[in-house]
Amino acid sequence: MSTSTSAEGSTSSTQPISQTQLAQSRWESAQEKAFLSWVNSLLSKKNLKIENISTDFSDGTKLIYFLELVSNKKCRRKFNPEPKDKINRIQNITIALWFIEEELDIKIRSISSIGAEDFYDGNKKMIFGFLWSLYRKFRILGIRANGGGSGESSSSSSQIISTEQTEAENNLLAWCSNLTGMNVTQFKNGFKDGLAFLSMARQFSQFPSSTSDLALEGANLKGGILGQEELSFNQLDGLEGLDSIARLNAVFDFAEKNLNIPKLLDAEDLVNGNADDRTVMLYTSMFYNAYEMAAKKVARQEKSQNQLLLEQVKELAEQERINISKEFELESMLNMYTQELSTQRFERMVMERMVKEQENQQLLSNLLLLRDQLEDHQIKLCKLQQNVQEEATGKRAPLWGCPLISADLSKDQFEQIQLLGDLLEEESNRINRIVQVSEVKPISFLKNKFQNSNQSDDNENNNENDENNNKSNNNNENFDSTTTT
Repeated sequence: MSTSTSAEGSTSSTQPISQTQLAQSRWESAQEKAFLSWVNSLLSKKNLKIENISTDFSDGTKLIYFLELVSNKKCRRKFNPEPKDKINRIQNITIALWFIEEELDIKIRSISSIGAEDFYDGNKKMIFGFLWSLYRKFRILGIRANGGGSGESSSSSSQIISTEQTEAENNLLAWCSNLTGMNVTQFKNGFKDGLAFLSMARQFSQFPSSTSDLALEGANLKGGILGQEELSFNQLDGLEGLDSIARLNAVFDFAEKNLNIPKLLDAEDLVNGNADDRTVMLYTSMFYNAYEMAAKKVARQEKSQNQLLLEQVKELAEQERINISKEFELESMLNMYTQELSTQRFERMVMERMVKEQENQQLLSNLLLLRDQLEDHQIKLCKLQQNVQEEATGKRAPLWGCPLISADLSKDQFEQIQLLGDLLEEESNRINRIVQVSEVKPISFLKNKFQNSNQSDDNENNNENDENNNKSNNNNENFDSTTTT
């Protein structure tokens, strides 16, 4: 048995590889490149990385992290982050499979017959089938013909059927046609000349350099939409003049270097029609996801800028509201101070008027008192003059009328007193010139205020009074002598 088996093995080893085996081998190689890039693009968010898909999922930790990142959900069961033995590793893988069925609502048997032992043993075929099912669910079944899709399917695992797969493939072809303006209807023949891939690569030039921090799940763009260095799309110019193989290789190199899309296809196989449809679809879907992620990032940046502008507008509006509030407060305080000032001015005006009225009233009282004194002296003088005439003539003489003396209230207090004092002084001199009678009391007036300043005038008036008195005495003597005679 062993001999026949070894013979069969040696015979099979010498037989040439069939086209089916070659296609399967290329498909596995393409899957390994695509899935390695996809898984690392997600694990990079936790600063993790895998080198070999077959062995690096064997402890279950990176598998759980990958499932959490691809689903945006947290595993509720605790797992061992550093398993040391097979039991703990198998337990972690079991938790990962439980997470898929319970949290993600994906039945493992419906997408793959993989078990925990397959991950632990590194069964590449089973692992690739498992990852292809996840990739199809999260990256292909959600494709929309007009773009804008999330690239993820919201349907449960029971709904992932061939009709949805066919619809997703048609949507992907329609998206390529809408983006490039070409009529792309097949994966194998629609991309063999490289013009569709070239047009899709050029579409990334529309994204501004402001999206340099765009996270295309691990993409390493060096300008334009991602990198920190300006990405030159000039290297894509003139590729239409090249042959299909050279054109495809140039586009594949550009996409791998700048868009982080691994080179899954062989240019010669694609041109010759030997490429696998699944590989072309997988490669095209990576263009779709990269483009949609870039568009989403631009939209988020625009939304962020709009939000920033809105916050700035709100901040300015709040500052303006505060300023207006302060202005109203200041205006209110100013009105209050103005009202207080007006009240104080009014009170001061009232007080000044009251004081002036009191002063005027006091002045009027003084003037009236002085007028009464003057009138008394005038009446006494007139009576004396009447008696003198009666004694001299022996006849009854009429009573003399006293001159009317009134104060001019239009003048100020000092002027009125000065004027009244002058009138009293003049009348006093007139009385003294007429007669010298002991009963007549001299007129008293408030002349003390003016004695210091007008002392020289008083001396002159006294001298004049003395002369008048002498003349009056002489006249009296003459009058007496005449009467005796």
